[in-house]
Amino acid sequence: VEYNSNISIEKLVVEQMIKGPLEKNGYPTINPSTKVVSVTVKDGICYVNLDETFLTQLYNVTGEVTIYSIVNSLVELSNVNKVQISINGETELVYRENYHLTTIFERNLELIK
Repeated sequence: VEYNSNISIEKLVVEQMIKGPLEKNGYPTINPSTKVVSVTVKDGICYVNLDETFLTQLYNVTGEVTIYSIVNSLVELSNVNKVQISINGETELVYRENYHLTTIFERNLELIK
């Protein structure tokens, strides 16, 4: 991956996740049409602001896998401990009926095999 230092590494991680895997048999955990509005880090919390396309899942991926693919990837960075996801700046939403975006998510290693 070519890295332009004009964007944050956190934003690069999210953008690469949206692009999906390079393998032919893999598929993205996030709708590939999703746009990144902004990604910022403050006090160890990474705030990921995506457009409304994120709410539409094109593949057979659970909400848990989608949320924690973002969270677990970002928490691997040394300056990120938790992640909050918003849609066009709004956190008063529920993703796939189970995940309140007001939640500040922490790493969940139970999904990794």
